Amino acid sequence: MEFSCNTDQLQSGVSIVERIVSTRSTLPIIGNILFETSKSGIKISANNLEMGIEINIPAKVIKEGTILIPAKTLNGIVSKLPEGEVSFKLKEKGIISLNYKRSNFNIHGLPSDEFPQLPKVKENKSFEVKGAILEEMIKQTIFASSNSEEKYVLNGVLIEMGKGAGEGSNLRMIATDGYRLAKRGEKVEGVEGSASFIVPSRALMEVLRIISAENTNNVKVVLSSDQVSFKFKNIYLVSRLIQGQFPDYRQVIPKSAESKVKVSTQALLESAERAAVIAASAANIIKMEVKGGQLHIMAQAPDVGSVDEVIEVETKGKEKASVAFNVRLILDALRVIEAEEIWLELGEALSPGLIKPKDGPDYIYIAMPIRTQEAVA
Repeated sequence: MEFSCNTDQLQSGVSIVERIVSTRSTLPIIGNILFETSKSGIKISANNLEMGIEINIPAKVIKEGTILIPAKTLNGIVSKLPEGEVSFKLKEKGIISLNYKRSNFNIHGLPSDEFPQLPKVKENKSFEVKGAILEEMIKQTIFASSNSEEKYVLNGVLIEMGKGAGEGSNLRMIATDGYRLAKRGEKVEGVEGSASFIVPSRALMEVLRIISAENTNNVKVVLSSDQVSFKFKNIYLVSRLIQGQFPDYRQVIPKSAESKVKVSTQALLESAERAAVIAASAANIIKMEVKGGQLHIMAQAPDVGSVDEVIEVETKGKEKASVAFNVRLILDALRVIEAEEIWLELGEALSPGLIKPKDGPDYIYIAMPIRTQEAVA
């Protein structure tokens, strides 16, 4: 095997693939990156048995072949290469000679015979979606998923295809960790039929990184009974699906609210960030109180101090409401909403709060309240 390629393209490819490599597995071979050469260029891939990825990179191929290279070592070298061209040559006893300018590395490689092949998802259902839309949908939901091993089914994002009851969208992403829920819908041409599947959050995080780094125009999503794949221009990512029953999220969405507040997204974000300084010493609890056409964001911590942030708002319905929340749950949502104004819907002291953009995409975010002594009283 012998080839040469541009260092920038190699660095980009290796950095994406290396993130998939497992360092905790009892199977040492999956700690490597597979290099395969053909007339069209080189293909590098990784497979941690839960998720796999392959990337095609343009290269001048002199001799075809395959080899495994330790991922950590390779990424450490490639990430620090100077701009220009780098060449790889497989020598005797599995030694890979890596040459650039007047310098070279010799790395011990392994034969690729026992490396697990990347599965190709048998197409059951598929659709294409613009990269920018998929990026926004993931950003606005993935943070609400759980990372607890006890709630494995919540360690992913539910993706629904098809029209649901009362839905204006035909593609939806929903995530929850039991304390909050984020739901984002979109109308996407070419989404036909109905299906629902749970994609691990880690896989979607890689999809998000790829879209952001590669400025992807379109992404093809292919679904089978137990796997999902995402095909970009020169990148293919495949992941196992999470098997299990996702909670009926529709039952969590409040049917009505006693008080609806229209407020500037940025003003509420900045107020909540300031209140969080005090709340950090009081279990991150803030109180959101509506009264007299104003929204008060309050926090109090013994031996630290208190804060009362006041924002002018427009209210509908009951002009008085008071609910306590974990400020982090509120900040997470406000940081991913791009609309200039939002509706904040509040009910009784122990009712969940709902946030949604005043104008813009189909998005709702629900945060569960904190039970305080005042609420109980």
